[in-house]
Amino acid sequence: MTDHDLIQNLHRRMDSQDKMLLEIRDTMTAHIATAKEVKPAIDELVALWKGSKILIPLLASAAAMVWAVFAWAKDHVK
Repeated sequence: MTDHDLIQNLHRRMDSQDKMLLEIRDTMTAHIATAKEVKPAIDELVALWKGSKILIPLLASAAAMVWAVFAWAKDHVK
């Protein structure tokens, strides 16, 4: 291969890399735009999930208390 062929090959590869980088940039731009639209919904889901982590033990405690009252009433009220 001559120097001219090597340089042409190098330029072709660099052009290919430029195209890939432009595609990546466009994809990242679209991803960032989508993320900005979806972020409030995700934040709301996270808040609900964190709230449910608190709510589930409370509901379990309430259910245990109701069961205890039912068991007491079953034994003592006749």
